[in-house]
Amino acid sequence: MDKVLENRLVILIGMEHYTPLGVIRCLGENGIETIFIGIKYKAKVASASKYVKTTYLVNDDQEALDLLLEKYGDVAEKTGLKPFVQFSDDSTVELFENHHEELKDKFIFFNAGGNHQIRKYLDKFEILECAKRHGVQILPTEVVKCGELPKHAEYPVITKAISPNTGAWKGDVNICYSEDELKEAFKRIKSPLVLIQKFVEKKTEMTIEGYSVNHGKDMFAAIQCSYLYTIKGYYSPYHIDKPIQDQELKKKLAAMIAEIGFEGVFDAEFLVGPDDQLYFLEINFRNTTWSYSSAVAGYPLAYLWCKSMLTGEIPEVKDFEPFTSMVEPIDYAKRVEEGRCTLPEWLKDFKAAKCTYYYDPNDLEPWQVLVDNWEKLK
Repeated sequence: MDKVLENRLVILIGMEHYTPLGVIRCLGENGIETIFIGIKYKAKVASASKYVKTTYLVNDDQEALDLLLEKYGDVAEKTGLKPFVQFSDDSTVELFENHHEELKDKFIFFNAGGNHQIRKYLDKFEILECAKRHGVQILPTEVVKCGELPKHAEYPVITKAISPNTGAWKGDVNICYSEDELKEAFKRIKSPLVLIQKFVEKKTEMTIEGYSVNHGKDMFAAIQCSYLYTIKGYYSPYHIDKPIQDQELKKKLAAMIAEIGFEGVFDAEFLVGPDDQLYFLEINFRNTTWSYSSAVAGYPLAYLWCKSMLTGEIPEVKDFEPFTSMVEPIDYAKRVEEGRCTLPEWLKDFKAAKCTYYYDPNDLEPWQVLVDNWEKLK
């Protein structure tokens, strides 16, 4: 562990599955044992890691916050060292933003200065408008009340909840090829406000993984991840990871982060059209699954963010050889069980993947949890 982080507690709050597992490994591989406040889910995956120092399992975000304050709310006062708190769920990010004034002197956590900028830009329309201001291409978009037809729709369209914390999240995603199909989709959509966007048959999706400090003025962008196959209305659990190719896009993204004033780990998502045109989709203001790919590339974001918050320094980006990453059970279900590839082909890809999100020969217990709960987790 770097001396700058000696005696610092690092606490992770997130739903108990493979995304926080990657964050825990990212920290553990760099000498930090994580205190994990897990929100109960299908199986005890992340808490099975050997890198967890202490685990608490709770029912929801509010219970997680209450426990955090009860157990660690006086650490900064007693030791003079604020614990770091990181997140892997949008709802937790928003909850902590709502309590920024109460928490800012007790913890260091993902934030945008307490002015509700994160909540504002979790709104898909607002973040798309921010992208436009900084010259990033977006798809034609409207926001309507659920049941209200858009005025300028170019069918086919895709529907999305206006925010990840409203409606049915991915359950509100529908691809509609006509007005009648959109009317039918409205009957199922839970979000009161719906983003209607022109649907483009994507060639792939690409994400940029990074973090920011100094109220968003300094951004570190580590890698880009590109999906190796596409699934309508779903992410691909198998991707290739490379150094960032488009430096102009990186500068535009940095300008967006600076406008928002965000400090924390993030992931920016882009759709790649059939003509290779990039279209901005959204920013996740938290650790995502793919951030562990950055750690495998040599850039452990959760760890580096903590260091940079204390020192103000941003590391240099160096080239690395591209590699593949795989969410094993989901990729198996999507490719082998749905007939996209044979079992021998899948096993070959699994063995070749440099980053796997469950299997780690140095941290095997989460893999055993997966094996014991395969049907539940795939």
